[in-house]
Amino acid sequence: MTPRDEIDRRLEALRSALADDGLDAALIVQHTDLAYFSGTNQQAHLVVPVAGDPVLLVRRVLERARDESPLERIEPLRSLGGLPAALAAAGVESGATIGLELDVLPARLYLAYARRLADHELGDCSQAVRRVRARKSDWELARMRAAAEQVRQGAEAVPGLLRPGSLESHVQLEVERVLRLAGHQGQVRFRGFNQEMHYGQVLAGPSGAVPGYSDSPLCGPGPNPVLGKGPDGHVLEQGDLVIADLVGGHDGWLADQTRTFSLGPVDADLRAAHDCAASILRTVEAEIRPGTPASSLFDLAEGLALAAGLEEHFMGAGPQRVRFLGHGVGMEIDELPILAPGFEEPLEAGNVIAVEPKFVFPGRGAVGIENMYAVTADGFETMTTAPEELIEA
Repeated sequence: MTPRDEIDRRLEALRSALADDGLDAALIVQHTDLAYFSGTNQQAHLVVPVAGDPVLLVRRVLERARDESPLERIEPLRSLGGLPAALAAAGVESGATIGLELDVLPARLYLAYARRLADHELGDCSQAVRRVRARKSDWELARMRAAAEQVRQGAEAVPGLLRPGSLESHVQLEVERVLRLAGHQGQVRFRGFNQEMHYGQVLAGPSGAVPGYSDSPLCGPGPNPVLGKGPDGHVLEQGDLVIADLVGGHDGWLADQTRTFSLGPVDADLRAAHDCAASILRTVEAEIRPGTPASSLFDLAEGLALAAGLEEHFMGAGPQRVRFLGHGVGMEIDELPILAPGFEEPLEAGNVIAVEPKFVFPGRGAVGIENMYAVTADGFETMTTAPEELIEA
């Protein structure tokens, strides 16, 4: 259960962010945001006035919400028709500007709110919400360290699973088993539309270079075109690269880590690419501290890949390359800040970022490394701790 002081801290930060964005209140409905700000993800509306106490309006299940959330005001909401009166009771009067999570709210629901809240102005609170969630507390960091321990165990299990004739999907299955036995919560959340993740992915040989819909350098062929992500039926062969991009989950909080392995000796150019990825990681680490613009880390990494003659393989191959180096991590895998062009906001103490330099070689596979870092007052803490070298099984 989330402690009351954690919820109070988050709500106070949200009120300040809403005021900065010119909003009078927020109406929170997305599951992860509900869990973050109320302590429960029961079907509900969380009303957060800039001036006034929050109220959680629950459609189902009221009893669970009251058991799980430390909020004082938790009330039933039988239908959306009762929302205007409930807002007024929370101190959000007609004419107030109410922020909705417009980055994730379906259009049908937005139009329903617009009809029922015609006497209010509707705005977007999604950036305020994401800015607040981007700064982690010590309590949150402890849970992310526990998730990082899961992916450490998962990565360390990989070499013992690599044998010629094994299916890459079976390697993924066994790694998932290790993660579950280590306490993985069994569910991972993305915020981005149509983006999905399940424990991460273990991709062997050419599967590591199969591009797809995912906004990431790795996708894989997937078990079928309906899913289109992750391993398929590739049979491991001597010389195959194996890249394990794993996501841990503990008490709702995530950890992201990538390590590279091979079944036998690795071609010299692929090993050199992995060495380049490790060098990029070390160079970027030296710049992780409060005040560093997020975009500058991408620029630094891209320049190093160019200098190594690997620009056509950096973060994808050819036209399928993605333009980012990493991302924030928290209760979702794609939080702020984003290490990409155009994201000029400086890093802050409390940010948690995954830095993932990777190189993709069509028909051969992918190499790379990814660590997750907590930004501290004077630098960073490395949260993912599996061995970083390319391991030949």
